[in-house]
Amino acid sequence: MKKAIVAALITAVIGWFFADWLYQLPEIGTIVAVAIMGGFIICFNEEKKDKEEFNKEE
Repeated sequence: MKKAIVAALITAVIGWFFADWLYQLPEIGTIVAVAIMGGFIICFNEEKKDKEEFNKEE
């Protein structure tokens, strides 16, 4: 659960940063935030899958 909270906070900060930094394209912040969160989801799913495979081998 801690990883999910940290991922959400990082995503929000990065989205805010890009929306503020590229003020001419405010929607870019949302796009970047969604892309970052997608990366976190994929990463967490891979870790979970690796743990499950490791437990099956034992």
